[in-house]
Amino acid sequence: MTDKFKALVHYIIYQCRDNPAQLGAIRLNKTLWYADVEAFQYCDPTKRKSITGCKYVKREFGPVPKSIRDALRELQDEEKILIKDPTQDHAPRLFISIAEPDPSALSDGEKSITNGVLKFVCGQTARAISASTHDLIWEAADMDEEIPLAATLAVEMDDPEVPGAHEWAVAQAKKLHTVH
Repeated sequence: MTDKFKALVHYIIYQCRDNPAQLGAIRLNKTLWYADVEAFQYCDPTKRKSITGCKYVKREFGPVPKSIRDALRELQDEEKILIKDPTQDHAPRLFISIAEPDPSALSDGEKSITNGVLKFVCGQTARAISASTHDLIWEAADMDEEIPLAATLAVEMDDPEVPGAHEWAVAQAKKLHTVH
């Protein structure tokens, strides 16, 4: 786990400080995934990198950062966040920021990407945002297998108006699947 990953987790939780119930574990994981994917896909193609450098694995509700539990535990041990388990069925786990995140940990561009993604993710139900990550790449991976961010580039090519794009994306996903 990188310090940047932990900083982004804290930043996201802090952004939801006025309404922690809007976040929950599913939306936290999806915000991290989409922020890293967006940074990876839209940066300079010769320097592709995510915000966090984190590895994601396939889980039941979509891609999940491999080290999310460790990051949350460390942030709680450092007294930067509180974690409250749900008291009712189907209620989200609450992540509450009790300290401001380090303002130098993320660039303005990284914060901008994250804020846009967070607004998008929190504007949908947890079920809908989870389903949106069950794409070709997620389907190709085995449970708990790493999902490389490079594979998301193949999914972007899955455009019904481009003949052969889907077949190309499947072939690329299979290649990535066998490499990792």
